[in-house]
Amino acid sequence: MRIKLPLLVLLTTFSTVAQLQVFTVNVNTNDLVYDSVTNKIYASLPSSNGTNGNSIGIISPITYTLENTAFIGSEPTVLAISDNGQYIYSGFAGSSTVRRFDVATQTAGIQFGLGSDNTTGPNYAEDIEVMPGFPQTIAVARKNNGFSPRHEGVAIYDDNVQRPTTTPDHTGSNRIEFTGPNSLVGYNNETTEFGIRKLSVTASGVTNTSVTQNVMQNFYLDFSYHNNRMYSFDGKVVDVSGVPYLAGQFTGATGPSVYDTYYNQVAFASYSGSVITFKRYNPETFLLANSLAITQATGPVKSIITCGNGCYALNTANKVVIIKDSTLSTPGADSNAIAVAPNPTTGWLQVSGIANIAASEIHDLNGRVVMRSGSGEQVNVEGLESGLYVIRVSDEAGNVLVSKFVKK
Repeated sequence: MRIKLPLLVLLTTFSTVAQLQVFTVNVNTNDLVYDSVTNKIYASLPSSNGTNGNSIGIISPITYTLENTAFIGSEPTVLAISDNGQYIYSGFAGSSTVRRFDVATQTAGIQFGLGSDNTTGPNYAEDIEVMPGFPQTIAVARKNNGFSPRHEGVAIYDDNVQRPTTTPDHTGSNRIEFTGPNSLVGYNNETTEFGIRKLSVTASGVTNTSVTQNVMQNFYLDFSYHNNRMYSFDGKVVDVSGVPYLAGQFTGATGPSVYDTYYNQVAFASYSGSVITFKRYNPETFLLANSLAITQATGPVKSIITCGNGCYALNTANKVVIIKDSTLSTPGADSNAIAVAPNPTTGWLQVSGIANIAASEIHDLNGRVVMRSGSGEQVNVEGLESGLYVIRVSDEAGNVLVSKFVKK
């Protein structure tokens, strides 16, 4: 079921750092992911959001609106998106399941259970990660509700089929990240072991291969991962290329983090009490690059993501905050300089961001040209099959810009 209920929630722009601008969307969310193909932020909306609750919310980082919602299930929590933008996976507080959301069709798909224990009861998803290059395969860090420790092992699922081998319950990786198709790194954030685990993924399932204690030492701590480094939410930088060790510390960082591959910086939604500060750090020198107080929302912050080049999004209980770096506002600065709408589309595409269009080509994800069009800002793609495509638009001077879109 799909509920079309657009909400205009663009609020006042605010900036104390010249190139950083802040926008807010009034919506209750639990988690955020970003898809570069549709250029949308996808959020898990709990029932406390009202008529739009128990859904996936689609937020535009361009218009700063909740454009649409799609029903997903009872009290959606953690989200994970495949690296090709095909699927979003959601865990739930209201059911012992994971459900898959198809981005191209904007609809909920297969749903499967996470098992149970005779003593602790049903398993729930504490963390979900999608295997790189394999959008149908996920790792789930499972938990119980109401017992301590809550950990119920990490399991691998292909579509709705669980691989037989799982890691032990009780003490293990509450939070996980894929480091490659065949490996994970995890952190135990609920007992004083505080173990960083390396995990091996095979056709039979997943096993622990090593544990290193007390490099990170906080309860309920999470981390982001990039290129053999864990960036913990208390500002620690842990190198996991070999035996994990503390490589550095970001001073004053206390909150969710994300690695920004465009700027090669680590961004934090840092908060102390109810005060939120957006901070960016140099990952080599560990020094603060810039900082901006967020006065339009109060903490705690649940997550932070990048939402395109020079775009960041964080969420609190009742707001999504979008931060834009205005130094990237000039045409041609990134692949979003050319805009296509609506996206997803069932028929026509309206192209903007380039003048004097001479010709357009549409390619599938294998690079094959599937359609050509002449001059003009409108392109009829009604004849294409449903899926993800790339449009290449050239102007009369020979300049070429590209964008991705979804044909429903």
